[in-house]
Amino acid sequence: MKRRRMLLLGVAGLLCAAAVLAIGILLVGRFDETERRVMATTLLLAGYGVVSLPSVVLLDQGRRRPLAEGGIGLAAVAAALAIVSVWGPSGSDAVGKSVGTATVFALAAAQAAGLAARLREDSPPLVHRLFAASCVTAVIAAATAVTLIWMQPSASVYARLLGALVVLDLLLVALQPVSAALQSGPPHGVRHRHT
Repeated sequence: MKRRRMLLLGVAGLLCAAAVLAIGILLVGRFDETERRVMATTLLLAGYGVVSLPSVVLLDQGRRRPLAEGGIGLAAVAAALAIVSVWGPSGSDAVGKSVGTATVFALAAAQAAGLAARLREDSPPLVHRLFAASCVTAVIAAATAVTLIWMQPSASVYARLLGALVVLDLLLVALQPVSAALQSGPPHGVRHRHT
């Protein structure tokens, strides 16, 4: 519980710092290079803090620790690379591609962690299968996106494949709560009337 509290306070602190700095710079700033970099840094930290939140919740539940720790680690690596891209020399293509790669996999881990945090042991088998399928689809979509980032193939086949995988992934994610609700029966306390 203590670790969860610290992580949640860290995310809340990042969000508050980002908001205060952004408001201050917007109201009284001159928008010079340093202020733009400070604002970008705080917004990036807040954004990646939110991306890590599903993994923090999963870690607090004490379930699927490798997934939770991996999700937090990926968000931290993506945040660090993004900050390097803000403060480092401009025009580094490799750093930008590395930020994209880490971010794509951090988002896939966040999706899996968020779904795993909602998944219960007594969930219907179909929901467990949909969860596994959505995790696989998210990883394949992330790998396809990374291929697009690094290889930049000229054919639109990869872009179409990525779009199709994202749509399939969204479908698998959306079907999980629907399937759980359909298979759980009527809510407790609801009685069917006999006519």
